[in-house]
Formats: sequence, C-alpha cells, structure tokens
Amino acid sequence: MRALQYTSPSEARLVEVPDPDCPAGGLLLQVEVSGICGSDIHFWQDRVGGYPAAPGHSGHECAGVVLEGTGLAPGTRVLALAPDYDGFAELLPASPESVIPIPDGLTPERAVLGQQLGTVIYCCRKLPNVLDATVVVVGQGPAGLLFSMLLNRMGARRVIGVDVQECRLQTAAKVGVSTVIHAKKEEVVSVVRAHTQGMMADLVVEAVGTAETINLCTHLVRKHGHIALFGVPKTNVLPLDVEALLRKNVHVHTSVLAQHEPGLRSFRLALDMIAGGRLDPWPLVTHRLPFCQIVEGLRLASTPDSGAVKVLLDY
Repeated sequence: MRALQYTSPSEARLVEVPDPDCPAGGLLLQVEVSGICGSDIHFWQDRVGGYPAAPGHSGHECAGVVLEGTGLAPGTRVLALAPDYDGFAELLPASPESVIPIPDGLTPERAVLGQQLGTVIYCCRKLPNVLDATVVVVGQGPAGLLFSMLLNRMGARRVIGVDVQECRLQTAAKVGVSTVIHAKKEEVVSVVRAHTQGMMADLVVEAVGTAETINLCTHLVRKHGHIALFGVPKTNVLPLDVEALLRKNVHVHTSVLAQHEPGLRSFRLALDMIAGGRLDPWPLVTHRLPFCQIVEGLRLASTPDSGAVKVLLDY
C-alpha cells in the first residue's frame, strides 16, 4: 500500500509499504477520504520525534470502509479517529473502539468532517452556558470556524471571528459569524472593545496556538470571563501575560485528546448533527485532491493566502 512519510522539516513523500494485517479483535479499513488538520502541519514542519516519521503519520481524520475484522460487517462505512495518528495510508488497522459507523445517507467526504467537529464539541462540553454571551474566536481556520458555527447554534448573542487571512474571514462571514476582524489591518482589542461597549468578551476561544494569540486572548476577555485554549503550540513553553490573567480572575479551559473520550460521545453527536443538517461544515472545504497529491495538499494548507481552508484527500 501507499503511505505518506515525513522525511525532513516541510518535506514528505509517498512510500510503498507492506499491507498491514487485520489486528486480532480489530478491524482493517480501506481509507476513502482523509482531512488535513492544523496539527498535521505542525508534525510536517517541525516534528518533535525527529525524521523520518513512521509511514502513515500523522493522519487522524479518516473515513473508510471495513474490509475485515471483528464487530462490524465488511462494507460498513466508518469514521476512524486513528488515535495512533497513522491515518495517511491506504489501509488502516483500527480497534472497534476507535471507529463509528457513518449514518445512512451521509457521504464519506462529509462524514470525515465529523472528526474535527467532534473535537470542538468535546471542548465546548467544558465551557459555561453561552446563551446571550459575546464570544470571540481567535483563528478562523477549520477548527476556529467550527467553533464559530457551533457557539452560534448554542445561543451566543454575538460571535466575533479574528484571523489574518482574507479567505478565512470571508468563509467566516458566509457561515454566520456576525463580525470579522482582520488582525493585520485592524487593532483587535479596540474593535472588540467598541463592539462590547467596553465590557470585552464573555468567552474567548484560542484556535491558533501561538504566544501572540494566546496573550491576545487575555486582553479580549472580560473580568471573570473564560478562555478556551484549543490551538496546539509548536513549543512546550510559551511566554504568558500572567498579570492580565490574575487581575481579571480569568477561568482557563484546555482541551486535547478528544479521541480518548469514553464512548466517543462528542464524535457521535458530530456525525448526527451533520447527517441531520443541524450543522453543515461543507462550506469550509476549499480543496479536494487525490491522495497522490497529499504533499501539495500540505503545502496548500500551510501557505498563508493560498485560499485553502479545509483540504480533503480522496483515496
């Protein structure tokens, strides 16, 4: 089978590797569609574990069909969470606990978007009631856009989206974000202050993962407000404006490893919401490429102003 292999920073290639066996008590899947996540860009550009990476690393947004195994009939289409981050391959061994059958009528290319939506739902379970709240989402990449869409549906009075890429802000406006701020052209704190009559935001979601954006959140949130840290930084230690957090008595929420949630409730809800038309993430998809062009997909997803928001790969 073919699999992606990161060979050095910002370099990768497709390699031929032996087909995996079906694991005992598990499943063997034929991957049909996968998505490129922001965390894949981190792994590609600056992998902590060094290079070359194991073939298949770091794919974790996969939809496919069961070829053989235990618990699900061959031919069953599933969303596969790939907790070992090995999903950039044509064949994927999986445990029954890491896959969810796709609802009837939902195509694989739409179902695969349920992985990232599931991580957003998992984070939102930790947050306070947002009815009538003013929310700022810093970062309008695929995850940030899903936060904007979901928090809107959860009853937020106003959702403000912040980004530095015009194409992402245009997508944000199309999916219902009431106010968009271009961080390179506008002074973000001043704009939020004006829109909130000086009160600032009840909740700020950080969906980028840089020191600059994390510290920006501390200046956007109101006193006794909430910050959700979702973006994954490239480094383990970042400078933090602790003084601002302390003086505002801010509540900070973190969210990682949603794929280990017992019963995968958040991902099941994500699939149900997409299948039922309650939240449609399809407007986020800007590019679909064949798997053989995955390196081009990584370059598109990582290049500012390329026009890429969500990139999907067809196998």
